[in-house]
Amino acid sequence: MTQNLAYSNSYLTQQTQLYIRNASIRRVKSTGKLGISYNTIRCYQLFYKIIEQFEVYHGSKINLEQVEKSELDSLTNWLINIKKYSINNAGQQIKILKTIATEAEKNGLTIKPHLKYISSFSKPSNDRHIHTLSFEEIDRIKALAIKDEILENARKWLLIGVSIGQRVSDLLKLKPSQIRASNNGGLYIDIIQKKTTQFVTIGVIDPFVINILKRNFPTPMSEPHFNKHIKEVCKLANITETVKGSKYNKDSKRKELNFYPKNELICSHDLRRSFATNYFGKIPTPILMEITGHKKESTFQIYIGVTQNKDSIADAFMAHLKQL
Repeated sequence: MTQNLAYSNSYLTQQTQLYIRNASIRRVKSTGKLGISYNTIRCYQLFYKIIEQFEVYHGSKINLEQVEKSELDSLTNWLINIKKYSINNAGQQIKILKTIATEAEKNGLTIKPHLKYISSFSKPSNDRHIHTLSFEEIDRIKALAIKDEILENARKWLLIGVSIGQRVSDLLKLKPSQIRASNNGGLYIDIIQKKTTQFVTIGVIDPFVINILKRNFPTPMSEPHFNKHIKEVCKLANITETVKGSKYNKDSKRKELNFYPKNELICSHDLRRSFATNYFGKIPTPILMEITGHKKESTFQIYIGVTQNKDSIADAFMAHLKQL
């Protein structure tokens, strides 16, 4: 039988290109649908560029049929110690490498056995630095009188964001047509979440935010500009206490862990996390998870940086035992 020429090339870069070319017909395990997301494709495109850079540094191309474990160790060392990638980013690249190798084997390539047992890695969840806006800080943002139209527009999006708990890809695409009146004087917002294609309806009762949604709806804004301007809005609201976190350094072109004013670390993703954190323990967790789109409570708790209360589980168990 003639070998499929598309898979006769065992170089990692070529197999990555093939994986990207077939992105539209790849089955997504979590949903069963065909076609991986645009953001996932971008990750694989970036991986391709990273491997090209490593091969220049290494002096040879990575051949999946010949690659030794020492070469994989060299890649990990290069990612972390030479390129100064974060632990999570480096671990993600190794995970993608394993995916490419596994897919290549399914399609007839003979890969080295140790490629099947590559272990990706990430920063421990208790070593992350999470930043959120508290209710008190949100009230400070509400109280601002901003004359600059661009910053005022960013403030509106920010206040909507901390009220509805959606990813920025869904927040900044929000349109007035997705908003409707509820029976209790509030508003319903209907969203099909871009990442999960899950349909959710979020209720809003905050009069300040309702006024924005009904009478002063913000104009479209790109995510990079939004991230830039909400930092300025938070600075105006005096959300500037020194906190620990990672900030992008233009010179090193990497995020660097240090102590910075809080406003400089706040980004669009923190709005969704603020929503989940502020209402955790006040609203039943399954309701919050339905809105944010989290599937597992353990993942949700890691997301907001809380540890499961084992005593409460034991107390609930004993309470049920007493009713038997």
